[in-house]
Amino acid sequence: MNRGEFLTILEEYGNVTSTRSIEHFALGTPKSLDGSWKDYLENSSLEEVIALITDDKIGASVPDSLKSLKFRLKALEYSRKCVRTPVELWNGWTGENREYGLDSKFKLITSTNGLIRKRIKAKKQHEIDRIVELISQIQMFFREKSEPIDSLVDIGAGVGHLSRMISLKNGLNVMAVEGNQQFTLAANSLDEQLVQKTAAKMRHFSSDLNFEKSPLRSTNFVTEELASKIDDFAENRAILVGLHCCGDFSSTILKVFQKSEKAKALVLLGCCYHKQFQCFHFLHPDGFNLETASLDSTSPPSCSVFPLSQKWMGFELSYILREIACHNNENLESRFQKTDISRFARAHLEKWIREISDNPEDWNLGLCSVKCEDEKTTFEDYIRRAMAKRGRYLIERVLEKIPSPTLSLYVSSLSRSLFDQCEVIRLLFAPSVESAILDDRCEFLRENGIESRIVPLFEPTVSPRNLAIIAYKK
Repeated sequence: MNRGEFLTILEEYGNVTSTRSIEHFALGTPKSLDGSWKDYLENSSLEEVIALITDDKIGASVPDSLKSLKFRLKALEYSRKCVRTPVELWNGWTGENREYGLDSKFKLITSTNGLIRKRIKAKKQHEIDRIVELISQIQMFFREKSEPIDSLVDIGAGVGHLSRMISLKNGLNVMAVEGNQQFTLAANSLDEQLVQKTAAKMRHFSSDLNFEKSPLRSTNFVTEELASKIDDFAENRAILVGLHCCGDFSSTILKVFQKSEKAKALVLLGCCYHKQFQCFHFLHPDGFNLETASLDSTSPPSCSVFPLSQKWMGFELSYILREIACHNNENLESRFQKTDISRFARAHLEKWIREISDNPEDWNLGLCSVKCEDEKTTFEDYIRRAMAKRGRYLIERVLEKIPSPTLSLYVSSLSRSLFDQCEVIRLLFAPSVESAILDDRCEFLRENGIESRIVPLFEPTVSPRNLAIIAYKK
């Protein structure tokens, strides 16, 4: 990824990327937008603005500067078009062309088997089937080098669907590590049920599944010390898997993989890039401002999500930018159609809060979630419920400021203004910001002598965080 071009774009369009759509609305925007952009948004339907992102063809009414921005961002993005066959997958993560020894289609292992898909949703079934195929390919890759893999460690294993399937299908010793004790207990219970109640039936029609042993499960808060536990668990070589590991949890897994002597391959998919668990910056510690990004700082990074590599050192992505990276643009139209109408009430409320208070501490408060019912929930109902905890001290001042006719309006009738259009323009940046985060992680591995590639493993309309870092040690 071209670091210089990415930073240049962020500097040029900081007025868009550094401000939430709710603030655009509250400030009577889009005041901060380019004049031609404002005219375009005011004269275009939401569907037309969405098409700017989702369609290859760009309408004649789109300003030239916006067209140019779209093409510049597209050039920076990793492709999100998922691999369609096992052959494409192999070529993607190894960089080698191969036509033999692989199936022509991905096997529907989980979804076609009623016994083992119990409690597994369709999204998870899709993810598991793809990962099981990838693990099989990694096993083949190392077996052909006379360096067979014998173990796998699933980090952030949840209730164990992925680790359970790999244990059944791939013939590996599996250790599943999860930080939530309740998830671990549930996983063990599901393991026991599968072995005790269905083993005989499965053997009858699925001889390629192994019921001899279940994953070894443990509850641990993951730190870099996990590397030594992996080395104790694996006999010779292990694969590490992390499926949708939030924020800097992924950063920790990368360092665990680097430090472990027996971990030879890694499959990692991140998510929730704005979250920081290891340093707890999301709790706003003293001296750290989540809303600022430094383009030229030479001090150690205050964010444990980004950067990790020398390539990206000296630049930090703001909380807002990392939050943008969590979105996908494949289902934009349906997403906006299904959007909870309460977000428009939240935008209106933010406008009134800023009229009664000039204290930034009162802005963008994390208010209570309110489910608004069409033609039933009034704006006043929404305000009282949303501010029931945080912002209670502002309620009466807000209610006094807002005209009674507005308070009595149903939330469903509140004007959307350009709220949605501004949000779509912000989401134009999402794939490139996510690409920068993933590029940083890959560069970190490469700088430590580890082969690393980014592969669109899942169908993005099914599993939006579909870009997998696949790495192996030579």
